Amino acid sequence: MPYINKSKSDSWSTPKKLYNELNQEFKFDDFDPCPLNENPEFDGTKIEWANNTFVNPPYSKLKSTKKNLGWVEKAHIECKKGKQIVMLIPARTDTTWFHDIILKNNYTVRFLKGRLKFGDSKTPAPFPCMIVIFK
Repeated sequence: MPYINKSKSDSWSTPKKLYNELNQEFKFDDFDPCPLNENPEFDGTKIEWANNTFVNPPYSKLKSTKKNLGWVEKAHIECKKGKQIVMLIPARTDTTWFHDIILKNNYTVRFLKGRLKFGDSKTPAPFPCMIVIFK
C-alpha cells in the first residue's frame, strides 16, 4: 500500500455506506455539530447537540486543551445530559481521552475492520477507525 501524506484538511465526509448502516440502527436526528466546510468560524463544541447525534469530528481536535473543549469530552458531556452520541474517530487507544473518558465510562467501542476511504479519496486512511457509542 502506498504511503499517504498527512492531509492538509481536517474535513472529510463519512463513507455513505457506513453512515447509512449506523443511521438505520440508531435513527439519528437531522443535526450535524461539525458540518463539512460550511463555516470555518462555526464550532460545534460550543452548542447544544440533538438527542441522538452522529459525529465525525475534525480529528485534530479530539483532545481538550486549556483553551478549547475537545470533541470526545464534548460527546461525554452531552451523553451525561441523557443524549446518545455515536462518534466516528481514529482508533487511538493510547491516548488520554480514550482511557480517561471512553474506557473509564464504559462506552461501547466498535473497531472497524480495514481502513476507511473518506470523502473523494482514492486511497484508504493511514489509520484504523472506531465507532464509539456514548450512551
